[in-house]
Amino acid sequence: MRRHWGIAAVALALLAQPGAAAPTRAPAKKAVPAKPAPAKPAAKPAAPANVIPAPLPDTPEIQALRHAFRFGFAPYEMLRTRQLQSSRLMAAGMGTGINAMIPRLTLADATTRDVTTPNNDTLYGSAWLDLSQGPVFCSIPPLKRYHSAALMSITSDVIAVLGTRTVGANGGRYAIVGPNWRGDLPAGVEMVRSQSNDAWLLVRVVVNGEEDLAAAADGLTRYTLSAVAGDTPLDLQVPAKPDGKAFLTTVNTAIERSGDALLANRAAQFADQGLGKSWETLAPEQQKLWNDSLPALIHELRGGLTAGEGIEGWVYPPFNMALYGEDDDLRARVALGGLAALPRIEAIYVSATKDGEGRPLNGEKSWRVKMRGNLPVGAFWSLTMYEQAPDGRLFFVPNDLNRFAVGDRSQHLRPERDGSIELFVQHGKPSGERVVNWLPAPKGKFVLMFRAYLPGAPLLDGSLRLPPVTEGEMIP
Repeated sequence: MRRHWGIAAVALALLAQPGAAAPTRAPAKKAVPAKPAPAKPAAKPAAPANVIPAPLPDTPEIQALRHAFRFGFAPYEMLRTRQLQSSRLMAAGMGTGINAMIPRLTLADATTRDVTTPNNDTLYGSAWLDLSQGPVFCSIPPLKRYHSAALMSITSDVIAVLGTRTVGANGGRYAIVGPNWRGDLPAGVEMVRSQSNDAWLLVRVVVNGEEDLAAAADGLTRYTLSAVAGDTPLDLQVPAKPDGKAFLTTVNTAIERSGDALLANRAAQFADQGLGKSWETLAPEQQKLWNDSLPALIHELRGGLTAGEGIEGWVYPPFNMALYGEDDDLRARVALGGLAALPRIEAIYVSATKDGEGRPLNGEKSWRVKMRGNLPVGAFWSLTMYEQAPDGRLFFVPNDLNRFAVGDRSQHLRPERDGSIELFVQHGKPSGERVVNWLPAPKGKFVLMFRAYLPGAPLLDGSLRLPPVTEGEMIP
């Protein structure tokens, strides 16, 4: 049965709004008199918000647990994101949404909380695939704008990026198959093999300004998916803040469903830490170790895309970004702070939490970022503002202009004579003409993220570096 993107556009737009009531198709039930509610015990005092977990002791037992946790964290986050999006569709009476393209036909904004570190440059299309029952066919349209479809395995590794860089202006037809699928494909269909049966196809289509939104949305809806079979049901609770049982149960489920022998072999290395075993069979001491250690283990991952040694305040991505291999440390950090990041050949993410002199970036001060003209990018560049949530994930900063990013497609920006653009970064809105180059910041600490899509050689080989962020006078 062929499933097109447009079937869920209205529901997805509704579900993207916090507090919006989702439609339901459940039949009405006859009302029955309510029984008196039993008396409830007095509520326990709420735990203090944003408590930083105490550092874990540096013992062999904790080191082994940390390795197991970082191996499993990305699969956990992948299934958590899958279940979050699927549950919203089911609440709207639209089925699971698996093996179906779900477009978001509006740009992400400050209410967007599904995925950490969203961009404000592209429309997104999300498709969670279950390849255990057979291929899923994907048709990519010919578009005269940047677009990409990134296929990720359950470990969040990017298996392939299809779009402008690979298909040019002609489009293409693909069959996405699981790791163990064997069979023949129709003529003219190219096979893309996933490393796992559960996979995520995430589409980006660039928007060149507000007036371009409708045209970009039209391009996005011309992506189509069709599945030859259904999906294997997954009834799993995957909370944002897991305890040991939820974490291990989810990771074990991800590995069992994957069909990836290599992943299963790697997981077997952590059997002593409980991977591959049911929670109930673990010793009480081991259960307690997981429950007690998880908050600190997750806190250790804070930084995500911003972690690493900076060059004049900017942190550049490692060469194995999105192609992690056995680098579980990087994979886990990115899963928390930048899930679904693209490989360097497709996009480069450069972040800053400090200025060129090592001072933390804070909205209480005013900062300057000077972007040179004619940056070597094949598609576009942008600079995005984020604030960090207590759990380490990055989201947009609410502001009066709903301006979350600026870039080479921002028509309001005023360049210098040499083509460079000086950006003013502060919390307060500048008066007068300088507001056109203002990037709103929160009152407290913030993170800047520079993105370059289809980066040129000087950005890829590191011979071109961004100028440092500098402190300037506050603009009233």
